[in-house]
Amino acid sequence: MEKTLQQQYILIKEGKGSKDDFLKSARRVFPEYISPLTDYKTAVHILKGKSILSEGVGGVVTQSKVQPNWFKIFNENLAEAVGVKDKKEYGDQNSFEKINKETEETLKKANYDNADPKNIDNVYGQSFLLGYYTEMKDPKNADKTVDELKAIVLKNMDKDINYYHTESSFGVKGIGYTKEAPGLGEPKAPKGKYKSSGYGDLDKK
Repeated sequence: MEKTLQQQYILIKEGKGSKDDFLKSARRVFPEYISPLTDYKTAVHILKGKSILSEGVGGVVTQSKVQPNWFKIFNENLAEAVGVKDKKEYGDQNSFEKINKETEETLKKANYDNADPKNIDNVYGQSFLLGYYTEMKDPKNADKTVDELKAIVLKNMDKDINYYHTESSFGVKGIGYTKEAPGLGEPKAPKGKYKSSGYGDLDKK
């Protein structure tokens, strides 16, 4: 039975294998990695990089009958990683999670406040542009500066986010969305046997 590349590699390391046979097998099995010009050292390097060869993990390459206790190894390494050793010697490894008051206050000041309704960046851009256009067209605001117009828009949108939808449309004050017109008003849910149609039972009158 032909030996695997890993087995051949182990035999070579033990002084029992042939590098030429190893290279022949490597070229045959992995021609996309090993060319006829590749030497033994380069071939080993390439195959290790592709995780085809390894230096020997307990119980896998060494053919040891004693399988490692992976759960124990994991727990030991985990304990070391999170610093649950002697706290007197190592200190509290999780202390980085606690932020002192001074740093916390600094972060509050430095962080962006996305809850401030008076900040232009926190309002809906399209509505703000519509509001700015509306206020700019208003003859009463002819002498207002850009900043003053922005302040008016923000003030109105702070009171009602849909101000320029309900109070003005197309940049004209006084016309906008209304429910005070025939056929409008508060929508009512359909009732009756045919409510799933969206109309419900028609009025017999």
